[in-house]
Amino acid sequence: MRCPFCDFQAHRMDLHTHLLEDHEQEVRVFIHKVTGKMVYEYTCPLCNESWRKPLKKRPAALQEYVREIRMVAFDVFLYHLMDRHSEDDGE
Repeated sequence: MRCPFCDFQAHRMDLHTHLLEDHEQEVRVFIHKVTGKMVYEYTCPLCNESWRKPLKKRPAALQEYVREIRMVAFDVFLYHLMDRHSEDDGE
């Protein structure tokens, strides 16, 4: 699989680690100003489809769980890449 943000290419598990280490900023984790709930969002750079999901964690726990939240978001993102964009990288 090829990283949609750079030229890195690897198997799915290695790509997941790469995304988390080198592109963590692509998954925004924040507290929604209106609802006060913690939310994550990201956008596919290949098709501009975006996801925004409220989280059950307390906003006070934001920094404690941000890495784990990004880990889950990138996992879902990889399924999107495999399902919608696998032909884009020759797989």
